[in-house]
Amino acid sequence: MRLRWPKARAASSVARQLFPYTRPHRRTFFSASVCTLFFVVVDLARPWPVKIVIDQVILGEPWTVIPAALSRNPMLLLAVSCVALLLLATLSGVLAYARTVLLAQAGHAVVADIRKDLYKRLLRMSGGFHGKHSRGDLLVRLTGDATAMKTLLVEGIFALAQELILIVGVLLVMLLLDWRLALIASVTVPAAAWIVTHYGRRLKRAAQKQRKKEGEIGNVANEALSAVSVIQAYSLHQQASRWFRERNRSSKNAGVRAARLEGSMSRWTEIAIAAGTASLLFFGARQVLDGRLTAGELIVFVSYVRAFYKPMRRLSTRSARVLKSAAAGQRVLEILQTTPDLVSPEHPLKVSGVRGQIELNDVWHEYSPGHPVLRGVSLSIEPGERVAVWGHNGAGKSTLAALLPRLVDPTSGVVRLDGHDVRQFDLDFMRRQFGVVFQDSVLFDGSIRENVLLGSPDASPEAIDEALARSGVATMVSRLRDGLDTAVGASGQALSGGERQRVALARALVRRAPTLLLDEPAASLDASSAVMFDRQLLDGLDGVTVLLITHHWPSVEALERVIVLDRGRVVADGPPAQARAWIDRHSGLLPVEVRS
Repeated sequence: MRLRWPKARAASSVARQLFPYTRPHRRTFFSASVCTLFFVVVDLARPWPVKIVIDQVILGEPWTVIPAALSRNPMLLLAVSCVALLLLATLSGVLAYARTVLLAQAGHAVVADIRKDLYKRLLRMSGGFHGKHSRGDLLVRLTGDATAMKTLLVEGIFALAQELILIVGVLLVMLLLDWRLALIASVTVPAAAWIVTHYGRRLKRAAQKQRKKEGEIGNVANEALSAVSVIQAYSLHQQASRWFRERNRSSKNAGVRAARLEGSMSRWTEIAIAAGTASLLFFGARQVLDGRLTAGELIVFVSYVRAFYKPMRRLSTRSARVLKSAAAGQRVLEILQTTPDLVSPEHPLKVSGVRGQIELNDVWHEYSPGHPVLRGVSLSIEPGERVAVWGHNGAGKSTLAALLPRLVDPTSGVVRLDGHDVRQFDLDFMRRQFGVVFQDSVLFDGSIRENVLLGSPDASPEAIDEALARSGVATMVSRLRDGLDTAVGASGQALSGGERQRVALARALVRRAPTLLLDEPAASLDASSAVMFDRQLLDGLDGVTVLLITHHWPSVEALERVIVLDRGRVVADGPPAQARAWIDRHSGLLPVEVRS
């Protein structure tokens, strides 16, 4: 039967694809390799002082390689042998320390590089991708799975290489000492290889299942912690705990199964090694009794056998760890090798300035096949025009807004900016032409000032002051002790919903983009405040194309034009009075607050 190491079969493909991450750190890896080679040489020399003490000092059997001056003085030879043993042990420890530190430096640097690219790739993925993958699972891939790459690339290549070099070196020295005993010692190698091969396949599958279960735990925990107020309000503690307990139990069972397989592999490896050691002692003792081997040489041989079996034992353990990390590596590669569905063209269109003219031509969009959200939408918005998009929930308003800055691409049809297909622009350039306020205002942990400047880090003081005033943030921070330096907390939880909305609006305004997309910007305000907010916002936005998505009819009346969406289609397009006429004719389809 042809034996192949599982690490080579299961992990080599993953390691090969991730190996380019080690190239920037090749000098560190080279230094670690030099330390490894010297460590092996020193390790091979460590048993020989013991042989000198036993054969020449204790038994009086001279060894021709020892200088005569030392051979005539047993106590001096004993002292020199003990000092040599101490120096070899010290040198071995220094080399092992240097190698460990060098590999740790390179390994953590590789993990940081992989995690950085993985994070960047996740940020580039569209909403469709994130809708198909749970957030908790992606977090596990970014943290635990990425960290496991240190085991795969460092231990899977360099640590295993050291063990193999040590095994080969020890085997060569044993062959020089006594080829018969060397063959007896090496007879366990095929058995150990079969054991690792047999258990390796099952261990890899168990590790993959365990990583998947850990992703499910992360997802359940993330959902619960993100909605802790809902859990508390509805007294869902027991139900949320049960959801977590079930996933936690599944993960525990998968981990225990992997540990059992790893333990079984180690147990049978130990038995095979013990059988080889017993056979060696039996035949080696007979060699000494027959005078073909000295007692010191047998001790050296036994030391080499221990040095031979020790890396074999570590090979078994490390192979199991490498197989587990290979399962994590496959999950990392799945993300790294997924091409973002929204990318810049190879030769992007370059324009000197964007006016903010928007056009949609027979645009269809569906998030899942056969379920269109937009159905043949065609419309045109001129530069500087202020347009409201109105419709009930599920009409396709937010999808329409997401198409403009190319957060999603249409399933069919064309979206144009200043007469050019938005897919012709560089993605970052095109998105800089839009200031966007989402219905769910997202802030980042930091100060109000830092969150506002995310819209334009190089904004002038005048632009900042104008954005703060128009959004109402200037009035808001005047009541806060730390003003603009007030910390908003994780996800802006230190602020109220209305305050978060105002900061998000200031972030969009400070960008001074030619087009402003507002998705329910006054959703967290009461009706009277919303009207004042809308009018204050629109004052002074001359020349800026404004697209306002809202359910609030008084906000609609402040604009020049209203586009009514119903079930993914444009059913009315014109002044507010014309849109209202359509609403009156189809009031049965519309929310109560509009019908009244």
